[in-house]
Amino acid sequence: MKNIKNIIYLLAVVGFIATSCDEDAFLHEVNPNAISADIFWENQGDAEAALTTVYGALQFYTISGAGLGFSNLRSDMYATNTFTPWVSWNDLNISDNHALIGQIYAEPYIGIFRANQLINNLPDIDDPNFDEEDKNAIMAQAKFLRAVYYFKTTNDFGGAVLTTSASGLKEDIHLPFSTIQQVTDSVIIPDLEFAVANLPKKWEGENLGRATWGAAKAMLGKTYLYNKEFEKAAKEFEELLAEGLYSLVPDPLDNFKQDTEFNAESIFEVPFNAEYNGGTPNNLAFQVDNTAGGSGTETVNITRFYVPEALGGYRTLLPTYFAHEVILSDSISGSTDHSSRINASIAPSNFEGLYYNKTSADYPTKPWSFGETAYIKKYTNWNWQENEGGQGRSSINYRMIRLADVYLMYAEALLSQATPDVATAIVYIDNVRKRAGVVTLHDYIDANGTIPQLHVSREAYGSRPEVTPTAANVLTHLRMVERPIELCFEGSRWNDLVRWGIVREMLDEQKKVEDIRVARFATNGGSGDNAAPLFIRGTFRLDYVNNVEAYNSATHDYLPIPTLEIQLNNGL
Repeated sequence: MKNIKNIIYLLAVVGFIATSCDEDAFLHEVNPNAISADIFWENQGDAEAALTTVYGALQFYTISGAGLGFSNLRSDMYATNTFTPWVSWNDLNISDNHALIGQIYAEPYIGIFRANQLINNLPDIDDPNFDEEDKNAIMAQAKFLRAVYYFKTTNDFGGAVLTTSASGLKEDIHLPFSTIQQVTDSVIIPDLEFAVANLPKKWEGENLGRATWGAAKAMLGKTYLYNKEFEKAAKEFEELLAEGLYSLVPDPLDNFKQDTEFNAESIFEVPFNAEYNGGTPNNLAFQVDNTAGGSGTETVNITRFYVPEALGGYRTLLPTYFAHEVILSDSISGSTDHSSRINASIAPSNFEGLYYNKTSADYPTKPWSFGETAYIKKYTNWNWQENEGGQGRSSINYRMIRLADVYLMYAEALLSQATPDVATAIVYIDNVRKRAGVVTLHDYIDANGTIPQLHVSREAYGSRPEVTPTAANVLTHLRMVERPIELCFEGSRWNDLVRWGIVREMLDEQKKVEDIRVARFATNGGSGDNAAPLFIRGTFRLDYVNNVEAYNSATHDYLPIPTLEIQLNNGL
């Protein structure tokens, strides 16, 4: 839809917000060019314009941009170099006055505020040409988006300030912190249920990009999954899949290209277009040319943080050695080639095909030296540009929900039920593996009755254990192999580790592997052994030193509430 794909003006609702202020603090002259809340909410066009701003918040830096990567530096998939200022995030030494903390906290609330404003005012629009079906469709989209924003902030901070008002009054915003459960029960589930009941199965033409029944159904299942209501989650996913609305695209790369957007696998995605208002995408999206309240950015700048300097980037975010090795475990039977999802995800030094229109033989050694064994391909322009250029802009839509993720969440729900359904879970895991062209779990089981623990470092331990395909072992495979490989660098890994309660387990195991690698590295003169599969050169990057010692679940699973927010909100 034009309003969604090209949100050229995010009519930043701040321009027509109804706020309560001390009138003595302002001059009484009225700006005749300003749009007030009293005259704005008059017709369907006003409602659609307001809805556009609710969608617009999806483009924010920490909701669908590079901020997702920096937040996930805490996980086992992202690393950074010691010379970057982001090492503290890898070390779990995150200050509550860090600028990124402020953005992660503020940006969903902007979306929530805009949604609240529309939800509160929509019923009072008295327009004879605005029928109830259209009103309900707009209301359903606003509620879906509010649920998305609340889902994100509760899982980032362990709860949220819960408000459904857009009055701006202190009593409506200076509120205490509510738990994840409270927000889920009060807003997220009711909003998604309303969306499921009132959204169409699909939109067409210029309406592509709007929330659909399938998106709401997937988010409802995901909410139940995170809430450990596995039977309910499985039911939602099963009903969604039974409709046959979506299918896996043959090539995983089609989920991360700008010319294959809104494809058969896409359930909900955030649109970007670098041709429209490039803006300053590392700031709040309603800022452009450093002017608050300007038009919204249509681009995303995630690319510059993923690629090396030689290709126009900063190489700030890198795959960890674990990420590199587990992705390489994605083996094709009878072949030494990498799978299609490897080639769509990372560029190791011995990559196949092209990376920014060059073969691996065309590159000097330098880009993969200094302990950097691979670079991230997802959401970069590697498949069609020579380099990222000076601005590092990308038009690639962020796929927030796609079918492969739903398959894996459905499998997880089946494996986690009181009576696990292992057979069906394996079918859906193998659907994803078949698309990648790799050995399926069924293939492994048919061969010898076991599955390999592909997440165990063969580089460190020499071999990988074989285990029977019990519910527990298949669930471990899903957690430590399938989700990290299929969904790597898509922004959910830390939330996954936290909800599974395995952050400590992950850190301890990765530290053991790191110690083994360090010892071997030292015996080779400290300059790198250049050995398969990682080919570490020049130096060794330590990802698990301070974080292993520092980690405490109560302190680090969720981000700290920003200091400024605590100072401003008396309820906190």
